[in-house]
Amino acid sequence: MLGVVLAFAVAAIGCGSKNDDDQWLARTEAANAQADRMLAEGRAMDARDVLRDVEAELTTSGSADAHMVRRDLLYRLGEIELSAGNAKAAADWATRGLGLGRPSDAFTTNLLIVRGRALEQMNDAAGATRDYHDAILITEALLDQSLGGKAR
Repeated sequence: MLGVVLAFAVAAIGCGSKNDDDQWLARTEAANAQADRMLAEGRAMDARDVLRDVEAELTTSGSADAHMVRRDLLYRLGEIELSAGNAKAAADWATRGLGLGRPSDAFTTNLLIVRGRALEQMNDAAGATRDYHDAILITEALLDQSLGGKAR
């Protein structure tokens, strides 16, 4: 998924100076690769720190593409925390990502699912159900669009 996100971000870049976009994108790509290596080595909290740092750098970017990639980083941070058994931290990362906006896209769906899973682990069935339901609605709309349906 990350490769697709980064490829999409590279293809979509068109705002701001090319040099600025190249810099944050290169830093993000390197951080994701480093985090992947750390996760493979069982160093989840080190991977979290790397991703957290690059996400913090993106808070100052006005680029819509950086905003999209930032939401994906927040999803990854939530996944790492969830895998480590830190449901509250996972929910917090996802909530932060959702606070950046909730367009009907795969990034929002991912954030809703990771927060739903975290809420489920925290015994908040109603909250988890809401998030899962919202994720399903977005996924259905995206599928309908891709099939040329009325949501176009």
